[in-house]
Amino acid sequence: MDLPAYVTAWIMYLLSATGVLLVVWRFTRHWRIRRTRRVVRVLAVCVLLTPINIVEGDMWLAPAYLVAGYDWILGNAERSWMAAMMLTGAFSVLLLLSMVEDVLRRLLHMEPAK
Repeated sequence: MDLPAYVTAWIMYLLSATGVLLVVWRFTRHWRIRRTRRVVRVLAVCVLLTPINIVEGDMWLAPAYLVAGYDWILGNAERSWMAAMMLTGAFSVLLLLSMVEDVLRRLLHMEPAK
């Protein structure tokens, strides 16, 4: 694959992922439990926007969930495990940031985001 096609594919993917995230955001906006709503949104962001390097020594990225699923089906457990660990790490970091933001809102007596 040449560079312009690669960049075009990523632009198309990011536009599509943004559309899916908008749908998830709108779907979860009426959920009463704020923490559950936030966890689902963070999970959607992590799954759709976490990339992983697919070529050793080069900078070709692909979405981690696609790499994990594809390599798991092909029997490449090492790369599948690495992609799953990247997803888990991204989810943990974003969830931690979300929790810190919630604590800061409570300490500063700010109204929670709806």
